[in-house]
Amino acid sequence: MSKVIQSPVKRFPGSVTLYDPVPYPNFIEWEKAIGTEGKGADPEKQLIMWGGVKAMVEKWEIPEFDIEKPVATPRVAVINLLSWLVTEIGKFINEVEESPNA
Repeated sequence: MSKVIQSPVKRFPGSVTLYDPVPYPNFIEWEKAIGTEGKGADPEKQLIMWGGVKAMVEKWEIPEFDIEKPVATPRVAVINLLSWLVTEIGKFINEVEESPNA
């Protein structure tokens, strides 16, 4: 069972299907990449984060953006797309299921 999320970025409409459940190798790649998140707006770090996002993606359906070769421009739209994906994947990874005994 996969999780589908819809892009809110007007320049890059479409959907992304995330692995659910997430395979351990993909999760490790995500964790390594996300560790660069709070370290500034350095484009090199952003490229690393794109690798972490890619590791979580089962199916990419945003035709205007190639996840295999992420582009840096248009800057605002690309940063919005990356920020949205990092936020959504983070929420997905950290979801807490309701305990049946709660």
